[in-house]
Amino acid sequence: MDSLHSIMPEHQKGKHLSFKQRVIIQTRLKDGCSIRAIARELYCSPSTISYEVRRGTVTLY
Repeated sequence: MDSLHSIMPEHQKGKHLSFKQRVIIQTRLKDGCSIRAIARELYCSPSTISYEVRRGTVTLY
């Protein structure tokens, strides 16, 4: 196992996003990052980010 896989990612499949992760999404969207880039950073699916934005739990500035 290499060092990349020895670190546990912040997001695990089947878990809700934390408030901290929602703030990161909001900040990255404001900075112009793509949904895919945000998903890579948070270790989750791009559809998860899209659902959060569409659902309104992440407010855009």
